[in-house]
Amino acid sequence: MSDQPSALRALSHRSFLLFFIGVSIATTGQFMQSLAVPFYMNELTDSNAWVGSSAFAVLIPSLFMTPVAGIWSDRISRKALLFGSFFTQLACSAAFLALFAADLLTPWLMIGIQVVVGVASGFQWAPTQAMTALLVPPEDLLSAVRFVSLSFTAGRALGPALAGLTLLYWGPGPAFAVTIVGFALGLAMMAPMRLRAAEPVEQEPFWLQFRHGLDYVRRRPAMRLVMLTSFIVASVGAVFAFALVASVADDVFALGDGGLGWLTATFGFGSLMVGLYVTNFGDRHLRSRIEMAAVGVYALGVLAVGATPWLAFGLLGYFVFGAAHMAHGVTVNSALQVQVDEQYRGRVMSVWLMSVLSGLPIGSLIGGFLGDLVSMRFVLLLYGGLLAVFWAFTVVRSNGFAGLDLGSD
Repeated sequence: MSDQPSALRALSHRSFLLFFIGVSIATTGQFMQSLAVPFYMNELTDSNAWVGSSAFAVLIPSLFMTPVAGIWSDRISRKALLFGSFFTQLACSAAFLALFAADLLTPWLMIGIQVVVGVASGFQWAPTQAMTALLVPPEDLLSAVRFVSLSFTAGRALGPALAGLTLLYWGPGPAFAVTIVGFALGLAMMAPMRLRAAEPVEQEPFWLQFRHGLDYVRRRPAMRLVMLTSFIVASVGAVFAFALVASVADDVFALGDGGLGWLTATFGFGSLMVGLYVTNFGDRHLRSRIEMAAVGVYALGVLAVGATPWLAFGLLGYFVFGAAHMAHGVTVNSALQVQVDEQYRGRVMSVWLMSVLSGLPIGSLIGGFLGDLVSMRFVLLLYGGLLAVFWAFTVVRSNGFAGLDLGSD
């Protein structure tokens, strides 16, 4: 193991390798469905508000379930939690496919299934993040964290990109079918993996344990900055890559299905390019500098999409903020993972995920209604401007993002 590059050592551990491949496959299918649902909702209703509501329906339950999953991740089997989440989401994908095939998939039924998906996915992300430390030794944790971020981003990039092409040529049915296959293959791949035993955690009442996790974050300025930055980036940036991308393709560039495929594929390409670089060479740069560049470039990308009527410049904007999104995600995840004590890992990661999951539905719901009331181009410019203001405010502070460079305490 010692003669391998430090960035790649995590993959030498068999259980982590199975985990990395399985999660990558499952999330690719998952994100195909995450685009197929707003796509079909837009086809049925031609309403940005309905599209935003479909994202709200899946993200709000996930938000409320995430702290529960974080606490359980510190108390019971993280593998069991993850498998239960994937099995439930697989069943929901089967329901989407069956109802669509029978021509019974109405907007309200979609909202209802999305709520169940949201509850199930709330038990996915915290154990996924917290499991990493049980699959590799401490000296390989940072390498593993970057690969987990890459797997998530690869799924988030390839899933919507494949979904855009699938929706363009074959419609939502095949996208739902591929989601089912993705979950099944991911579960089969991860079944043989073995985890080390987690450190024992004092069995306190549920809400007291969660409060202690919040207090742990609150006492650490660097962690507070990660939570705030993640919320802002999710609410005024990431919404255009997921919940509102169909509205951008349709309303801003008047390209409908074809534009959806191009935008999602370009975002994914930008994410993967930077993801591969950060995974292999992230140690060469301070996390504070990567995050400072990522948030500023993210704002420029969103503003570029909103400012141009030409698809070529819109694609450039999506490539730019796709790259920035990946750099931001890996950086804040790494900063948290190397600073948190193991007994708080599940809870801290759940608080971080809550900051993302609260930002996405708020941004998508407000953006959807503003898109109907004014225009989606106005929403892009408004959100990009807000992100730029946040970046400038953080940069001019005396320490900026310097707290992200700290090690464990």
